Order: sequence, then C-alpha cells, then structure tokens
Amino acid sequence: MNKIKIITGFRENQYFVIELNEAHKAYYLFEHPEARVIFENGVALIGKNIQGIEPAWNEIMGWNPTHELNDDDWNDIKGKELDTKLRNLLTEAKRIAYLAEKHPQLLKLPLDKAKDEIKLLK
Repeated sequence: MNKIKIITGFRENQYFVIELNEAHKAYYLFEHPEARVIFENGVALIGKNIQGIEPAWNEIMGWNPTHELNDDDWNDIKGKELDTKLRNLLTEAKRIAYLAEKHPQLLKLPLDKAKDEIKLLK
C-alpha cells in the first residue's frame, strides 16, 4: 500500500509515516498550522509541526527504512511509473484539502472516498 512521510523536523529520523489514504488530512494540517488531526495509525499532529510531506519511498518499495536511495532505486521507481502515479495522487490530496475548507466532511473520509464525494458536491 502507498504511504507518505510527514516530516516534522530537520533530522533524518524526524518523520511519521501514514497511509496515502490520509494524505489530504496532512495537507490540510500543513495549510492550517493550528489544526490538529489524529491519523488512523494513532499519530497525532498539529499543523505547525509539519515541515514537509513526501512519498515514503522506502516503505512503498519494501526497503529498509535506513536504506539510502541510489540511482538504481530511482530508475526502479520511475520504471514502474510510481513517481507519476504518486505525484497525481498527492495533487488530488492537495485539492481535497483545499476543498475541505468549505466541506469539512471530506477530512473524515479516506482519500478515495473523498474523491467520490467531490463528484457528488458538483
């Protein structure tokens, strides 16, 4: 399953990994520094603590968390077109986070269900 990394500091180990299906919640927090969310895996964050959001490549590819990606790894990711697929999903998550401003119920849904809900809102 696809996962994302929520970076909370500047050291290599200062991050949390959550399921991609909750990416829109992470982006909402990033845009709303005082907002708080508890993710399905139990991680609780306040928006002001988020430094960045990115794909959790090691977890997605099944590599050890301490593995440092090299050119062959990036070729593998790009060869499977995972970079494009994930970029598109994260773009959709950002859009849903933006729409959650007017439709907060979107934050209670997984990303795939929130995408369906948007179609109903139109």
